[in-house]
Amino acid sequence: MERKSLLYWSAQVIGWGAYFVLSVLLLYSTNELSLTVNLAIYIFASIAISIFLSHSIRYFIIRKDLIKRSLTSIILYTLLFSLIAATILELVQFAVTEYVITVDFIQEMAAVPEGYSVWADFIFATFRSVLLFLLWTGFYYAYVVIEQSRNQEIQRLKLDASAKEIELKNLRAQLNPHFLFNSLNSIRALVGLNPDQAKTAITRLSSLLRHSINLGKQKLVRLEDEIELVKNYLELEKIRFEERLSVEYQIDPESLNCEIPPLMVQTVVENSIKHGISKSIDGGKIVFKSNYKDDKLELFVENPGKIDAGLAENGIGLSNTKKRLEILYGEKGKFDIIQNGGNVLATIKIDYS
Repeated sequence: MERKSLLYWSAQVIGWGAYFVLSVLLLYSTNELSLTVNLAIYIFASIAISIFLSHSIRYFIIRKDLIKRSLTSIILYTLLFSLIAATILELVQFAVTEYVITVDFIQEMAAVPEGYSVWADFIFATFRSVLLFLLWTGFYYAYVVIEQSRNQEIQRLKLDASAKEIELKNLRAQLNPHFLFNSLNSIRALVGLNPDQAKTAITRLSSLLRHSINLGKQKLVRLEDEIELVKNYLELEKIRFEERLSVEYQIDPESLNCEIPPLMVQTVVENSIKHGISKSIDGGKIVFKSNYKDDKLELFVENPGKIDAGLAENGIGLSNTKKRLEILYGEKGKFDIIQNGGNVLATIKIDYS
């Protein structure tokens, strides 16, 4: 607000000052004026009263909320305000030259022609000033319309951002219980078979949940932190699957500092365990790869198995992955899951350019 106020008053002073100074210079170039102290007083008084009058017009425009009225009302009020302001300006200028200063800046002029009327000269000067105030008001209306349009656009963007943030929070809130239930099911299978391993798994799960909750509170996390979470999760799952689960990492070092939505890779890896490894008697290998080049990040998670009908569309984790990418990156964020021979390949692509 302070910045706008400063710009407004600066524009007032510069605009009116430039008009009167240029007018005087033009008359001076025709040898009709002399540069005197009284001329400077006259110019200063004219600038001051013009600023006061134009600011008064602005005050009444705001007070009457004129910008929201009909076009006819705007035109009539604008003409009325401009006429009043122009009349006051000419009267003040006349009073200054008659009662305040000595007019020693006007060069000797020819004799007054027959039929000359002071009122005719006053009316002409007033008409000229009316045009001047109409021009000022037109500029002010244009500024108000542009500013309102800009504020509406900012408000719309804020509402969109707020709606997207709420949706992202809802999506993230769905991931934590989803992740927790999968992990608890893994531990449940160990309780009867190997209590000691179950205790170890519970300890690892506690650490894992603490890490996942901390990451889940953030809007974006470094891929390196996400990978650390995934590794801990897969170590937990290895307790259950033992030799049936193996993991291979092919990490591009350049990709580690890339930022991604939290728990995104974790969700895809959970899906690999649930719909791939757990459904195979022999288990298999999960391969995670990352590539980063030309501001584009590609993440791949591959596991043995077949795509369940409607899995990519209806699964909570995978559908959330698509939505989160769409909200954060629009068309620059993509998620695909395809059948690649005997394996299922999930791909996350983010274009940061």
